Amino acid sequence: MSWYALPTNVPWLTLAVVIPLSGALLVALTPTVARRVIKQLGVLASAITLLLVLGIIGGFQHGAGNLLQFEEARPWVPAIGISYHLGVDGLSLFLLGLNALLFLIAVLVTNSDTPRLKQFMLLLLILEAATAGILLSLDLILFYVFWEAMLVPLYFLIGVWGEGPRVYAAFKFLIYTVIGSFAMLIAILAVVAITFAQTGQPSFDWTVLVQHPASGVWQLPLNLGTIGIPQLLFLGFALAFAIKMPLFPLHTWLPAAYTAAPLPVVIVLAGLVSKLGAYGFLRFNLSLFPDAAHSLGPALAVLATAGILYGAFMALVQTDLKRLVAYASMSHLGFIGLGIFAGNLLGIEGALVQMVNHGVIIAALFLIVAMIERRTGTRDRAQLRGLGATAPLFAALFLVISLAALGLPGLNGFTGEFLIMLGAWTAFVPMAVGAGIGVILAAWYVLRFYQGSFQEAPPQPAGYGEMRIADAGVLAPLLALMIVVGVSPAFFPAAVEATVKAMPVLLR
Repeated sequence: MSWYALPTNVPWLTLAVVIPLSGALLVALTPTVARRVIKQLGVLASAITLLLVLGIIGGFQHGAGNLLQFEEARPWVPAIGISYHLGVDGLSLFLLGLNALLFLIAVLVTNSDTPRLKQFMLLLLILEAATAGILLSLDLILFYVFWEAMLVPLYFLIGVWGEGPRVYAAFKFLIYTVIGSFAMLIAILAVVAITFAQTGQPSFDWTVLVQHPASGVWQLPLNLGTIGIPQLLFLGFALAFAIKMPLFPLHTWLPAAYTAAPLPVVIVLAGLVSKLGAYGFLRFNLSLFPDAAHSLGPALAVLATAGILYGAFMALVQTDLKRLVAYASMSHLGFIGLGIFAGNLLGIEGALVQMVNHGVIIAALFLIVAMIERRTGTRDRAQLRGLGATAPLFAALFLVISLAALGLPGLNGFTGEFLIMLGAWTAFVPMAVGAGIGVILAAWYVLRFYQGSFQEAPPQPAGYGEMRIADAGVLAPLLALMIVVGVSPAFFPAAVEATVKAMPVLLR
């Protein structure tokens, strides 16, 4: 079932990658002094991409039919089995929509007075194309190319346009990501080599590799025993994805990068890029190595729960609002990891739902922090109080976002967390209890942030103004999603259920 049928002779998925790249090319050809035109081109490219993706979502056939849709497959390097293969299913469909929405918001909030605006917008649009390519690629080499392409613009966007110790933050992010990517590349080559030995045909195509899961053991030297080859390959992929999420204790790049990144970059970095690590676990780890996922899942669930609690406690002690939201993001990403590693239908569906919900909520929170800082000149929570007295609309909208962040029933934050908790309770009761403590801590630090800034009196600073129409307009689509998904929580699970049920990890 779908809302309508799209023509089959149009490369819809390629267009989702090409349109941002075309916008980047137009920006590159625009004179540097034409700042208004540069921003308009960025908005136009991102808006067209969002409309295209919404068309793809509307034309997606939900149900138990063909799981991969809008597929495009062309030989690339046929001699060694590399192809240009794109496709979308329940794992990537709504993340693709989140990608398009957050990049449009990021472009809209980009200040036209940004130094070197042309280069900034160029890199932002290239980044959008790379992240879309990651979500659509079904060839492992193509996926790896987009994965690496994402790193370059992020490094420069943080290192050049960031604040504070931006070079340190960008370099730390680079080092972590390169190490993880190298491990993943080795694992990719090993998976293909094992499949070639089984079939006699080299292929980097995910649809082929998933039919031939790796097996065997590796004999350790000096009679130290054996280790499963699937577990080794699982860890090779997992390192790259755990760093990007990030999963505790590979999180240490996150506070520095989130704090240093400018607003448009932190919106997509926290709202979308971190989800690509979780997506990688679902697309590759759980599909290519289902046995290893079962054996290593409990250990990773422990790390995810540790991240929930560590991020929550760190958020409680922050006075810088941006760092508070950064650690809150890490804590909530732990819920996504817990749902994935629970390895059951409820947990995985909850993780997919929460990936979208977290992206919406965390983007809204970083926007709120930026609006506060722009009006007051500070992000120090100790210097703010009673702002709701002079900005009641701002306070009301922030209250809705805060309630969504702490998981209030009726808003989107509750939907995914509830499914994850059910899945975790089925798989590992102690981890579910730990996650429940994380929910309590989330209510503590979120309400402390809201009450301390907006409800105590007298107002400080006294001249704090009401929210502008433009600010409300940027928050409007995010607030709408919080309410719509909260009121109609069954929509996402119904759309992804067929894909999730077909995952090899659930068929073991």
